[in-house]
Amino acid sequence: MRRKLCLILALIMLFTAIPHTTFALQDYDKQLEQAIIKCKKLFNIGDEYDKFNSSVSNYDGTTVFYLVWTDSKGQLGSIDVSITADGDVLSYSKWDISYKQDRPKLPKISKEEGLKIAKQFIQKVSPKFANNIKYIDNQEPLDVNSDRYTYRFIRTEKGIPYYNNSIDIHVSNSTGQVLNYYVNWDMNIVFADNKGIITVDEAQKLYREKIGLNLLYKLKYVGDSSETYLAYGPLNTNLAIEAKKGEVVSYYEYIGIYDRGAMGGIEKSIQEELSPDEKKAIESLSGIIPKKEAEQIGREILGLDSKYKLEYINLYKYYIDDSIYLWEIGFTKENNNDSYYARISIDAKTGNLISFYKYIPTDPSKKPKFNREESIKIAEEFIDKMNPDKKDLIEFNQYSNGVVPLDDQQNYYFEFNRKLGNAYVENEGIYVSVDAVNGVVNNYSINWSNRDFPSQDNVIPLDEAYEILYSEIGLELKYIVAENNGKNPSDKREAILVYGLSNNKPANIDANTGIILDYNGKPFKESIKSSYKDIEDSYAKDKINVLVQYGIALPGEEFKPKDKIIQRDFLYMLAKANSPYVEIDDSEDKLYSYLMNVGVVKEGERFPERVVTKEEAIKFIIRALNYDEIADISEIYKDLFKDTKDISPGLKGYVAIAYGLKIVEGYNGFLNPKAELKREDAASIIYNYLFNGK
Repeated sequence: MRRKLCLILALIMLFTAIPHTTFALQDYDKQLEQAIIKCKKLFNIGDEYDKFNSSVSNYDGTTVFYLVWTDSKGQLGSIDVSITADGDVLSYSKWDISYKQDRPKLPKISKEEGLKIAKQFIQKVSPKFANNIKYIDNQEPLDVNSDRYTYRFIRTEKGIPYYNNSIDIHVSNSTGQVLNYYVNWDMNIVFADNKGIITVDEAQKLYREKIGLNLLYKLKYVGDSSETYLAYGPLNTNLAIEAKKGEVVSYYEYIGIYDRGAMGGIEKSIQEELSPDEKKAIESLSGIIPKKEAEQIGREILGLDSKYKLEYINLYKYYIDDSIYLWEIGFTKENNNDSYYARISIDAKTGNLISFYKYIPTDPSKKPKFNREESIKIAEEFIDKMNPDKKDLIEFNQYSNGVVPLDDQQNYYFEFNRKLGNAYVENEGIYVSVDAVNGVVNNYSINWSNRDFPSQDNVIPLDEAYEILYSEIGLELKYIVAENNGKNPSDKREAILVYGLSNNKPANIDANTGIILDYNGKPFKESIKSSYKDIEDSYAKDKINVLVQYGIALPGEEFKPKDKIIQRDFLYMLAKANSPYVEIDDSEDKLYSYLMNVGVVKEGERFPERVVTKEEAIKFIIRALNYDEIADISEIYKDLFKDTKDISPGLKGYVAIAYGLKIVEGYNGFLNPKAELKREDAASIIYNYLFNGK
């Protein structure tokens, strides 16, 4: 009896110690029923959706139901919803089966109206989130080919942003319906209070002292080739200043064959006929080490015995520098049911080590024998052995293993950044992993190009770079979750306040001019929508304003609607209408090259400064629509205008198609095909091309 009583008491203690939520999580059937009822009401899901499917997951203490409604006739598409047991909608999408293009060319819903709809939707389906979000307007032009507006909201706490959580929502620009809704929201995060934080001036001083700007060689792409340029920026982009203690923290925010003998017998006469690029390609393959020799070099570097079998050996171009070829070689070994493998890359001409990875089975319970400082020394000695010519051209990166690395890790990862004079070479250096149990290097790679590097003689002073950083880019107070740095992943996450670089502009400052650059080395351009102050009296005012929303605009604050339009400006607007994201802004040659490639402009038609006539504009428009082959059959078209005889031979069909598509109109029965277009006329025609002609 006593034993039974003890058992009952023990069970009572056990059950009273278990939180009530444990039992609630087992009650999936009732929670699912509540989720179904709520979603059907929220999204007006009727009996016509007579097929249903669901699943459930539980992660980090949050239960999520995934619900899918379809119809048995296969005519309605589907409605997909994910919702927590607490009733928070995490995602929603409605897919309609439609095989016809029935949306209007010109949206019925404005972007501002769509934003209002998006906010109301969030308030309706996820009120818990609605008061802790901030809309981020990227100011990008609208996509004329899209049927929706896309809105992003980032999470805030006490008005301070937390960029790793967000809500994305898509609203139809023709019906105003929400098409997609997706929430990325950490339910198990605690936000630190904002009391006792340092000022932004103090943060700027600490940022300079502890993180700082560095002179960097960066890579930019120009056409099919690449070149280096000098810029000021942070070497470690994932660092910030903790807003209370002023310490450095690291974080991550969400906001890459031939047999050489065959080349020896080329006659001089043939060689002279080769282009420079062809000669360069042949020279790059001259002197490649034979496979057998490459394999032997790999075995010697890795210290492999004969039990390691060759698995593969391949020849590749080096992604860091395409003038260099690499032999990549793989080896495997089986021993007592254990698998061993190794991979190595060597320079295909010199045999120098580029990278290797070696896996040897180890006991995970073994304690490390080497601490961080000892492991760094092992890495440095290995570099001195394998690449002695580079040991004085690199610098150890103290943050490569995290801000607060532990001394009981089984493996350490170290970066040694390449440095030329006062400048680091971005993404180049030597990278080493050390097995701290056995004291050996198990992963080694070198990124090292043979590029030309510009002089550092004319760079602006570092103080001037900091003035630009703080006045034009700035530090921003924000929440982050610091990187794990060895902590148990199951530990409760805490969002802390930091001062980090603002996300509005890239921290990439031209080291010679001080201009802020984008990440391809071009002057950074903020996406600011154009607005014209001189179009109030233009008959095409509304059409001009619509084109501006889609990024189809001419530079400047004035549109000059009554001025005549020259060919370059007309074709620029047409190119932007035809392909909004084509890169033609900085070069007239790019503009004409693009338009000739797509068949809008033909050989001998390039006259950038010449005023465009109405029939020329029609010709270019019809080609952009790819109707020119039909338009060229001019004898099948009737005379539509009293002045048809004034249309240039061969363009009668172009005019007829443009008229039929309501791209152009006549006046009192006349077209006036030779009339020189004004800028407002051009805007009207391009507007009609977009919203009437397709």
